[in-house]
Amino acid sequence: MIKAIRDYFSPEQRRIVGIEARQLLENSHFRDAFDAVESSLIDVAKSCDPDNKEKAARVVISMQLLEAVKREIIRKVEDGEMAVFEMNELERSKKLRVFQR
Repeated sequence: MIKAIRDYFSPEQRRIVGIEARQLLENSHFRDAFDAVESSLIDVAKSCDPDNKEKAARVVISMQLLEAVKREIIRKVEDGEMAVFEMNELERSKKLRVFQR
């Protein structure tokens, strides 16, 4: 079974991975590349001979893999945001409390 990124990284490392993943998602060249691959797969699917089941299966699997990569990058962004929340909670719990007599 694949372990989650949080099993390996500290909250600060997860935050950094999340920032890097967000930069990747916001990069116009990266988005254009994903869109081009997706468009190409859709074109192949539309022109695919329905009797060629092997080719149709490869197209479907390729589209599923593309979506899985997108989901993984988005998950890293979301995990980075969660790490920031966890770090804030840890900081809040570590602050010294002043007691008055």
